[in-house]
Amino acid sequence: MEELARIDVLIREATRRAGQGFDPDFERQLDACLRSLRPMLGADDMTVAADAIEAAKRVMTAADPDAPLLMLAMAHKTLNGVLRRQARNQRLRAA
Repeated sequence: MEELARIDVLIREATRRAGQGFDPDFERQLDACLRSLRPMLGADDMTVAADAIEAAKRVMTAADPDAPLLMLAMAHKTLNGVLRRQARNQRLRAA
Protein backbone atom coordinates (compact mmCIF):
# COMPACT_ATOMS: atom_id res chain seq x y z
CA MET A 1 0.00 0.00 0.00
CA GLU A 2 1.53 3.25 -1.18
CA GLU A 3 0.21 5.43 1.65
CA LEU A 4 1.59 3.10 4.32
CA ALA A 5 5.03 3.08 2.70
CA ARG A 6 5.03 6.86 2.35
CA ILE A 7 4.08 7.57 5.93
CA ASP A 8 6.64 5.03 7.16
CA VAL A 9 9.39 6.82 5.25
CA LEU A 10 8.29 10.22 6.59
CA ILE A 11 8.09 9.02 10.19
CA ARG A 12 11.55 7.43 9.94
CA GLU A 13 12.84 10.73 8.56
CA ALA A 14 11.22 12.66 11.41
CA THR A 15 12.92 10.28 13.84
CA ARG A 16 16.28 11.00 12.22
CA ARG A 17 15.60 14.73 12.50
CA ALA A 18 14.70 14.50 16.20
CA GLY A 19 15.62 17.67 18.05
CA GLN A 20 17.02 19.41 14.95
CA GLY A 21 14.29 22.00 14.66
CA PHE A 22 11.53 23.00 12.30
CA ASP A 23 11.77 22.37 8.53
CA PRO A 24 8.91 23.96 6.54
CA ASP A 25 9.47 21.74 3.48
CA PHE A 26 9.33 18.58 5.53
CA GLU A 27 6.24 19.82 7.37
CA ARG A 28 4.55 20.32 3.99
CA GLN A 29 5.42 16.72 3.08
CA LEU A 30 3.87 15.49 6.32
CA ASP A 31 0.73 17.56 5.73
CA ALA A 32 0.45 16.32 2.13
CA CYS A 33 0.74 12.74 3.33
CA LEU A 34 -2.05 13.35 5.82
CA ARG A 35 -4.25 14.83 3.08
CA SER A 36 -3.59 11.79 0.87
CA LEU A 37 -4.93 9.52 3.61
CA ARG A 38 -8.18 11.47 4.03
CA PRO A 39 -10.15 9.74 1.22
CA MET A 40 -9.51 6.27 2.60
CA LEU A 41 -10.00 6.94 6.33
CA GLY A 42 -13.09 7.62 8.41
CA ALA A 43 -13.20 10.39 10.99
CA ASP A 44 -11.85 8.29 13.86
CA ASP A 45 -9.07 6.82 11.76
CA MET A 46 -8.21 10.26 10.41
CA THR A 47 -7.70 11.40 14.00
CA VAL A 48 -5.18 8.58 14.47
CA ALA A 49 -3.33 9.72 11.34
CA ALA A 50 -3.36 13.36 12.43
CA ASP A 51 -2.00 12.36 15.84
CA ALA A 52 0.90 10.49 14.21
CA ILE A 53 1.75 13.45 11.97
CA GLU A 54 1.57 15.83 14.92
CA ALA A 55 3.86 13.54 16.94
CA ALA A 56 6.35 13.54 14.04
CA LYS A 57 6.37 17.34 14.03
CA ARG A 58 6.81 17.47 17.81
CA VAL A 59 9.83 15.14 17.66
CA MET A 60 11.70 17.50 15.39
CA THR A 61 11.16 20.59 17.52
CA ALA A 62 11.63 19.03 20.96
CA ALA A 63 14.70 20.15 22.91
CA ASP A 64 14.75 16.72 24.55
CA PRO A 65 13.14 14.35 22.03
CA ASP A 66 13.11 11.18 24.17
CA ALA A 67 9.47 11.40 25.29
CA PRO A 68 8.22 12.68 21.90
CA LEU A 69 10.07 9.79 20.20
CA LEU A 70 8.22 7.32 22.41
CA MET A 71 4.92 9.02 21.64
CA LEU A 72 5.75 8.93 17.92
CA ALA A 73 6.54 5.21 18.08
CA MET A 74 3.19 4.49 19.74
CA ALA A 75 1.27 6.71 17.29
CA HIS A 76 3.07 5.08 14.35
CA LYS A 77 2.20 1.59 15.59
CA THR A 78 -1.46 2.55 15.99
CA LEU A 79 -1.57 4.18 12.56
CA ASN A 80 0.02 1.13 10.93
CA GLY A 81 -2.74 -1.03 12.39
CA VAL A 82 -5.42 1.34 11.08
CA LEU A 83 -3.90 1.46 7.59
CA ARG A 84 -3.48 -2.31 7.42
CA ARG A 85 -7.11 -2.78 8.46
CA GLN A 86 -8.23 -0.31 5.77
CA ALA A 87 -6.14 -2.08 3.13
CA ARG A 88 -7.57 -5.46 4.14
CA ASN A 89 -11.13 -4.09 3.98
CA GLN A 90 -10.50 -2.62 0.52
CA ARG A 91 -9.11 -5.95 -0.73
CA LEU A 92 -12.17 -7.77 0.63
CA ARG A 93 -14.51 -5.32 -1.11
CA ALA A 94 -12.62 -5.72 -4.38
CA ALA A 95 -12.83 -9.53 -4.25
